[in-house]
Amino acid sequence: MSRSTWRRGEVVTDLARRTAGVVSGVTEEGRVRLVRPGGPAWTAAPKDLRAATRAEVMSVKVAMANHRWGLQ
Repeated sequence: MSRSTWRRGEVVTDLARRTAGVVSGVTEEGRVRLVRPGGPAWTAAPKDLRAATRAEVMSVKVAMANHRWGLQ
């Protein structure tokens, strides 16, 4: 399921990059800004995003916890 608007804090999967990230905002051009703890931020077109699966959400949450505790 893809949609044109995503909310800050949602975990989504970027189909073009084949990775999940957390929505941190939307650019003026309408691209979605994503971030994954410990990795670089990137932007993606809304059409390239889908809601993350439970496993993808868990993976992002573990990465966030590891980053917070300095375990990367």
